[in-house]
Amino acid sequence: MTRYVAGCGLGLALALGALAGDEPEGVIELKLALPNGDTYVRGPGSDPVAALVADITLVNKTPKEDLVKKKVTVTDVAQLTSEEFSKLREMTPEQQKQLLEKKKTTREIEVEPVNENSLGFAYRAPRLGPVDNVEFIITKLPEEGETVPEGAKPVTIPRDNLPDQATALDPVPNKYVAAGESSPAYTLPVGRYYVIRNPGQYSIKAAMPDIPDPKSPTGYAFSNEEKFRVLPFKSVDLRVEDLEKELSLYERGYPEFDYMLYQVRAEAGYDEIYALQRVHILGVDHWEWNRVCSVKVGTSPLVIQLSPKKVKIGAALAKGDAGIYTIDFSTPGVKIEAETKPMKDGQKLKNEGGNISVE
Repeated sequence: MTRYVAGCGLGLALALGALAGDEPEGVIELKLALPNGDTYVRGPGSDPVAALVADITLVNKTPKEDLVKKKVTVTDVAQLTSEEFSKLREMTPEQQKQLLEKKKTTREIEVEPVNENSLGFAYRAPRLGPVDNVEFIITKLPEEGETVPEGAKPVTIPRDNLPDQATALDPVPNKYVAAGESSPAYTLPVGRYYVIRNPGQYSIKAAMPDIPDPKSPTGYAFSNEEKFRVLPFKSVDLRVEDLEKELSLYERGYPEFDYMLYQVRAEAGYDEIYALQRVHILGVDHWEWNRVCSVKVGTSPLVIQLSPKKVKIGAALAKGDAGIYTIDFSTPGVKIEAETKPMKDGQKLKNEGGNISVE
């Protein structure tokens, strides 16, 4: 037998535990994983980082329920006969005790185990979309060697188009996770709804206000933290002239980054890669576009972050060779170093410690 809790029921169970002198403990642990790895390019289209999805799993930390029946010994006492009953008053206490002992027999029976520390938990499945019941805390991390000003606040990533928050009154079917078990992994499209524009290193963790955790400062559960990197590359189904006009639309707001690489549409048979750099002059942003190369339609370049301001890309060029480009954004005026290598049909570009080879 196991206990079942949900919502305020769990809160009451935790409160009763605290009154009994026990330190309250959360029942559910949130686990977050990034199934698509720890490195992403942006896009496609107007999505910030579409491939960035998070798996959320609810783990019930209470002991797994013991379902094996237990054998226990019980005592049966036979009824006194009328003759034995009439003689009771004439017997000494010792004689009465001996008589009762003769009437006792024992037998074994099977009973259901009592799992007083096992709690089943009902929950609403994590959702991310027009209506949310999970929040992601995504923070921009400093790059290696970057100095963060003292007292600077963490740079957190906003949620695009703030959703309605799901409440306990919403008609959402409950799920159930048994004691000692884990829920299925719920895959949520984080990169579609959180506006990650800047390239760089990030951390991510999830919070679910539905899941109580008395040890958390907020009173509800947070997941573990994972890290990932976003590379400065985005594929857009537009010509470069149209992208220049609609840049804020495709970036879901005014761009904050200093540079970006875009794959845009060109003539039939090839796309083009452009480097965009922001140059700040007298308080005004100037956006400078530099063409890098032409690539085959349907191919994506290999992108490598060499340093916070330097990127290397390898691309299958429209003319058939492989192009390798080192692009330096560290000063105004993009510096591009180019190298070409022969590339046959069926060969691919490979990254080996920052060196791009054709295999």
